[in-house]
Amino acid sequence: MNSNSTHQMGRLHLVSAGIGDSDNLTLKAVHVIQEADVVIAMQFVQRQTESYYKECVQVFDAGHGLFTELSRRGNADVAKIEAQENKIRDVIHQSVQCGLNVAVIEFGDPTLYGPQVGYLKEFSELKPIIVPGISSFNAANAMLRQSLLNSQSQTLMLSSVSAIQQYKVNPPSVLVLFTMKMEIEKMVEALLELYVPETQVALAFNAGFTTKQQTIYVKLRDLVEESNKIDIPWECLVYVGNIKEMSDDEGNTFTDTSTHQ
Repeated sequence: MNSNSTHQMGRLHLVSAGIGDSDNLTLKAVHVIQEADVVIAMQFVQRQTESYYKECVQVFDAGHGLFTELSRRGNADVAKIEAQENKIRDVIHQSVQCGLNVAVIEFGDPTLYGPQVGYLKEFSELKPIIVPGISSFNAANAMLRQSLLNSQSQTLMLSSVSAIQQYKVNPPSVLVLFTMKMEIEKMVEALLELYVPETQVALAFNAGFTTKQQTIYVKLRDLVEESNKIDIPWECLVYVGNIKEMSDDEGNTFTDTSTHQ
């Protein structure tokens, strides 16, 4: 590092690694990761992106939900979490001050339910640059193989299960729920206050993972019963409303697709 470079501030990037398969990474994300002097990511994200790191890169664990209440839920060791946060603060501030480029890498969209969203507020004075990428929402939309907003009168709402009641007066044409360990019975009970029992529901499992992703179609009235017959993964998005059940060329319900276009 020369004497002039110490006066050149580095940059902080929050980079989407896409979702699912490693080749769902955008070219811009690859470029930013390749130029990073410091990488901060969860271990599974490190494994998925490490082939792009420069040889002398410094790598740190990003934690899960740091700088937010998410990391402090349940029986979390608060002292341990605070120590990890302090370490990350020092790493980022010192690196940027020394002119190093820092990339915080995470799965999906860094602004939608991302485990590293706390970095945006915590380091706002550094004006972090967000590098967008494929989210589970994008990948799940592709799995459904249909337009979700095909008229000016149609509405599409992306939400969490806990916010369902807010749409009671004017439910959207299509409601998309990020579930994350959902309670099916409570969810269906809330949805039945918005939609009729015959409403179509699509469950998108493992969106973006070509070999694992799957779509299940069921009527809202049957969702509780059907959920007892299948193993619903943590990576599940629920689509409710004006959607079509898609079938393959042989008339079978379409249950698997690839995000590769």
